[in-house]
Amino acid sequence: MSAMTDSESDSMLDDGCLLSDKDNVSEESGGWTIVDQMESLDMNGWFSDWECCSDGSDSIGQGMQSLHLNEAVEIYHPQRFVHQRLNPFAEFTRRIRPPRVTCIEEVVRVHVLPLLPAKSLCRFRAVCKGWNQWISNPFLAHQQTMQFRRISGFFCQKPGFYFYFIPLDPPTHCMPNPYLTFMPTRVNIRSICSGLLCVQGVDDIYYICNPVTKKWKMLPNPSFYHGPGTAVSLAFEPLMFNFSQNFELVCAVPVPGSGFVVFEIFSSRSRSWRASEDLCFELANATFIGDGYYWGGSVYWVVDCGVILVFNPRIEQYSIMQLPVGTSTDGNLTEMHGELCYMVALEEGSDIAVHIYGVMDMSSSCRICIPSACSGNPRQVRLMGCVDGDVLVVCIGNVVISHSVSTRETRMLGTDRMLEGCTVMRYLPYVNSLVHVNELPEPYDHRESMEC
Repeated sequence: MSAMTDSESDSMLDDGCLLSDKDNVSEESGGWTIVDQMESLDMNGWFSDWECCSDGSDSIGQGMQSLHLNEAVEIYHPQRFVHQRLNPFAEFTRRIRPPRVTCIEEVVRVHVLPLLPAKSLCRFRAVCKGWNQWISNPFLAHQQTMQFRRISGFFCQKPGFYFYFIPLDPPTHCMPNPYLTFMPTRVNIRSICSGLLCVQGVDDIYYICNPVTKKWKMLPNPSFYHGPGTAVSLAFEPLMFNFSQNFELVCAVPVPGSGFVVFEIFSSRSRSWRASEDLCFELANATFIGDGYYWGGSVYWVVDCGVILVFNPRIEQYSIMQLPVGTSTDGNLTEMHGELCYMVALEEGSDIAVHIYGVMDMSSSCRICIPSACSGNPRQVRLMGCVDGDVLVVCIGNVVISHSVSTRETRMLGTDRMLEGCTVMRYLPYVNSLVHVNELPEPYDHRESMEC
């Protein structure tokens, strides 16, 4: 046999074959042995039998049971060296099975339904029996809670246990019972987070409910007295691994006569209240402007002394941020383009100017002007919030308008006579969600059975 060139040898090795003879290989190469046969190649990635037939006596199949197909195999022997580079793609393409044909109904059911608001899903339960079973499945409710994050409207809370709901798109974002008449008592809405509502009854007891599914649960009594100055915030993150929909209710409680603010937290995971060891002594005599806003794992409360109290329930530590210089405390904390922002709506002549302060230090400022043609005569201006990080919702008198920051398009959403004459109206953005209300323990033994 004539000696091969280096290029021919490399080409043959890349093809997975050994074509050199033992007698013609130099001592420096280690001695190549021709592999004549490879049997029982399994597509699961395992070898069952290899034979080296240089001397006809040895078989090395017993030691090759756990080698994967995508690895280069090197077998050392006192007198022989075998190198085999495997190419599994030819065998894989021969045994591959054609993909199963998927119908459009299954694609819509699996990939489209979780992106719809809860009202639309409730209507689609009448399509067929299969859709009714799938929409009633807790797994779909978990998927919809994670994937649908669009704000559906605003709950308008007036003093004295009176509120109502303003939908941004009535055909798709309404709810069956926006006045929460399914609750056992009259309630005030305190905080909203990702479809869950925290309400407080006339007996000062906290409830967690979902107005779409009409499910609610009563929380046990806290350890501290939550008086009129207490500010609360519901903390709920719809995550993939939060299948049980665990939440926390974070309360900033000024303790009368003590000179400090204590943070008391209810956890649905432990089903109990706990008080943080981190006490705030700087804001003992301050007043909270409304309830808190949950964003990025922390709770933010606006205080009348021109600061923002921040509390992280995970590490149970607080911090204090300064409000932007020259702004009032009647602004709104909201999320815009993935950042926490503080927005203030001001009337400048016949136009409306919305000043937006972003970044964690609230230093940067952006001014957005809404044309006078949309605002009409000078009236009281109240900023309701931001929708989908780009659309501002502003209430001018009793007229509700929306303004897109990117396209600068302004349109009127509707007129609400109930907005007139009230200067302390609170606007709470709501997401139409199928989030499940967790099972909680009974605070007392003698309580009547609750609605499931």
